[in-house]
Amino acid sequence: MIILVISVLFSAVGMPVKTNGASNPLAAFTYESCVACVPPGDVVSFNGNWSTSGASIVSYVWDFGDGSPPVKTSSPMTTHLYGGAPAKWQVTLTVQDSAGLTDTASQLVLFETVPRYTFQPTNPVVGQQVTFNASDSISYNSTNPIKEYDWSFGDGTSGTGVTVTHSYSTEASYRILLTLLTSYGDSSVSKTLTVGQSRQNVVYSVITDKDTYVPSDTVHAKLNATNKGTQSATFTFRDACSGFQFQITDSTGNLVYTNVPPPFAPCAQVITTFTIQPGQTMTVGMLDWKQVNQQGQPVPAGSYTIIGVIHYESPYQTIPVASKTITIQAPDFQLTVNPASVVVAKGSSAILTITVTAVNGFTGTINLSGTIQVANKHPPTLSPINSVTLTAANPTATTSLTISTSRATNGGTYTVMITGTGGTTSHTITATVTVTSK
Repeated sequence: MIILVISVLFSAVGMPVKTNGASNPLAAFTYESCVACVPPGDVVSFNGNWSTSGASIVSYVWDFGDGSPPVKTSSPMTTHLYGGAPAKWQVTLTVQDSAGLTDTASQLVLFETVPRYTFQPTNPVVGQQVTFNASDSISYNSTNPIKEYDWSFGDGTSGTGVTVTHSYSTEASYRILLTLLTSYGDSSVSKTLTVGQSRQNVVYSVITDKDTYVPSDTVHAKLNATNKGTQSATFTFRDACSGFQFQITDSTGNLVYTNVPPPFAPCAQVITTFTIQPGQTMTVGMLDWKQVNQQGQPVPAGSYTIIGVIHYESPYQTIPVASKTITIQAPDFQLTVNPASVVVAKGSSAILTITVTAVNGFTGTINLSGTIQVANKHPPTLSPINSVTLTAANPTATTSLTISTSRATNGGTYTVMITGTGGTTSHTITATVTVTSK
């Protein structure tokens, strides 16, 4: 398996978080072997001070794994004398807090192989990269060397190596387990780490190239992040499905389109680390939206909200950080008539030119008709009006209306109403015709 690691220096990013109330207890412990102690027996010191809880821990119960009775203490520190061979034991610690809640940790202890590790920073925040270093681990037996360093980060993820890095997406306490793989057994120690709320030093904004669009436009959106804090922020996306992405909702809040992958999507193992410097702004996400829904069908005209999000595939969560509302205008057309007023002598005719112009990318056929408001008997007569077709290449078209009179046509002023209909859209304009005796 190949894991691609990509480090990117960005200018501004931060992580909003979920906050938790008081947490349940987490049992954790380390140990040290007294290899310099004089036999008989093996002396091992245990440290349960790494256990944590939202309430105070009131008791520690140790099962040392050698058949001796469990020992209950109020102190997290204890020492046990083992009888020697086989020099490995499954040790179990159960802690209880003042609320009566308990938790248990069970780890293999090898007298001659002691896992040790540190982590920095000791008080990380959500999205901040934490470095775990197990280089102080030791095997006192040269015939049983350490073969591998395995890590469990407490959030469902794991790592391998003497030194590893990890970031957390949720505010909580986590138990980190280090296991050393050897031929004689796999010894473990655990510590707890509390991840706090991220510093509110990053401001996000969604930027679009326009506020109003016609249906043929592509909406170009980007997510900007500005670091207004005094410290850099670093976090890690651990697969190709995670990152800065977008959701689009309609005016009722229903999801129309997103580039966020669904749960359990196949994701390449690409590790991308972002280091964000203070006082800078960077575009961290971009989207070209063709005004289609998730099924690829065009969306109707209306208002749409573009939401920038931070997405993590594992554990699956999508965090909105900024939004902007845009408007998609409905396709339309416009009618004009020239001349708008005409004088016709009895027995003659006049021609009106009708121009149809597409608005907001309208395409299609416009059917036209004319009617006359009768002021007297024997009004002028109107010819049929030919329909026109508008296309993207030819968004304007003209046609004509002939107004005819005879000697029997009554004189006076008439209003001609010209109506164009395309699909569900209809518009009407008027022209004035004055019939005279001469």
